[in-house]
Amino acid sequence: MNVEPEVPTIAEETAADFVRVWAEAVIRQARRSREANRRSETDDRMYERNDGPALMGAINEETLRENWRTAWAEEQTLVWSAHQLERWQARLAKERGQEAPHQNEPLRLMRNALEHLDDLDLDEIAATLPEGLTPKQAKRMAISSFPGKALFLNRPIQRHMLDPEIVTTEALNVVAAVQDELDEMAYQHLLDLQRGK
Repeated sequence: MNVEPEVPTIAEETAADFVRVWAEAVIRQARRSREANRRSETDDRMYERNDGPALMGAINEETLRENWRTAWAEEQTLVWSAHQLERWQARLAKERGQEAPHQNEPLRLMRNALEHLDDLDLDEIAATLPEGLTPKQAKRMAISSFPGKALFLNRPIQRHMLDPEIVTTEALNVVAAVQDELDEMAYQHLLDLQRGK
């Protein structure tokens, strides 16, 4: 008995497209994040040693601040992109009647901490729990799960909890899987057209 494969719904195809959108975005963003951090670290070293471009004044304190701003924004964008990828993977699983993939806990905590960064106490080094919170209120804030209950602002986000190489590898695996599925869907549609369906 020849069983026809189930034709995916439009919602499933659309969710698969968005999984690919965000998986590819994670890959691009991880590369941009690595490059921004590498530039920042290189310039910091040269500035501290008064070496190379720093010796000629091409690297100064404003350069270091600009590097920090760029690296921070690129890493935070990586966190948002990875979060969107997880959301669309869950939606695709729902459309297929499957259980959603396991959520990456460090990613969830980092996203929540960054989303509520403006609610925290801030100084030039760290964001910490606001004073006056009850233990129950403090426990609900993602930052309470971080070492020292602080998000250090003077270091890359990746040094807290996320490894961009792992995030990139996972995204590449998702892209490959979704590409195979999209190719299979396209092939199935072609067969259906040939059969007059």
